[in-house]
Amino acid sequence: MKKIHQQPLYQSACRALCVLVAIVVAMTVQVQAQRLQVVDSEGEPVAFVCATTQAGVLIGTTDINGWLSDTKGNRTVYLSHTAFEPLAVDMSTVVNDRVVLKDVTYDLPDVEVKPKELAYVQTYYRLIYFDDEGPLYFRGGVIDNTYEFATKKTSSKTRSLSKGENGLLRFLISTIAGRYIDKLGQVSENSRHKQLLAMEKEGKITITGDSATRQIVADSISTLGYIDTDANAGVRTTSFNIWAYYDHEKKAKEEAKEARDLAKGKKIKKKDNKQAEDKEREETFYEVYRIDEDGRSRVDDFVMRQFQVGSKKRSGDGRFMIFMQAYATDRNYVDKKEYKQLRKENKVDMSIEELRRFEQSHKIPPLPENIQAQIDKLFEKELSKKK
Repeated sequence: MKKIHQQPLYQSACRALCVLVAIVVAMTVQVQAQRLQVVDSEGEPVAFVCATTQAGVLIGTTDINGWLSDTKGNRTVYLSHTAFEPLAVDMSTVVNDRVVLKDVTYDLPDVEVKPKELAYVQTYYRLIYFDDEGPLYFRGGVIDNTYEFATKKTSSKTRSLSKGENGLLRFLISTIAGRYIDKLGQVSENSRHKQLLAMEKEGKITITGDSATRQIVADSISTLGYIDTDANAGVRTTSFNIWAYYDHEKKAKEEAKEARDLAKGKKIKKKDNKQAEDKEREETFYEVYRIDEDGRSRVDDFVMRQFQVGSKKRSGDGRFMIFMQAYATDRNYVDKKEYKQLRKENKVDMSIEELRRFEQSHKIPPLPENIQAQIDKLFEKELSKKK
């Protein structure tokens, strides 16, 4: 009787063990498949790529090493970045968790520098506000920027269009953050590269050479960004995770204060950081400028910019992100009278249809189809009235 009962029990135990092993293996494969590294044609990691689902729901953004830590089980992931063509990735076809993005065909033509009083740079920008439901707000516009060589001052005239899922959302974002958003699409006297050089001079960060073309930007804790120089193309790219820098700076100050208090014999009260630690924040920028043979750039050498700011709970609920892209679409050197005429000639009516035509005529990279479809829904009523 013992033999009769032991054999089925042994087989059952073996089957159970095999099933358990299979489950563990399947879970491991699934976890590995959910990671994705985004690189360029040279194999360099692409930081701050925006990843979304088919429905336009934000999945996340790639880190400084190009990794998207979790695709959250999505079969298709849509990638968007200001300097690369948008891409829909079928996860079943991905090899070694790596995907390559193609450079955009967008380019700003060279202009011969003339002895005029103003440098004129026209920029186009678009911004999307995401939450857990997808894109809820869109803002886009055309900006006339000037830089006066004598006074070294910039000025900007913005024409923008915005649309929210509801009137209240549009009103709140437009009135509270509208001016700040528009400013992100303007050219500045100081590029991000110059700001990082100033920070290095103050001892806040270090900039070290990794190769002939790439420099690593870091603080005492980790790598925060890169400065890439392409001498052949005559451009410099600066990418930086500013929130990580601020976070590290805050922690360093707190630790230094605690050390001083301990030295003075003061009692250190443990802070309840559970609520703060439950949130992940990010504020990143990516910026491209033309450079001369000596590696220098000016205001009018602006090419493109991407800015992201967002927050989410580690549990995955309550995430939001603002995703902004800006491109230089025209550049010239004029006097004040010629500038007024340029503004008249380049005037763009603020409608979603006109903005799309403007993008196409200036070869601005399109948004991924899934995001574009969600934005079109915001303007459905307006578009249907014109048909």
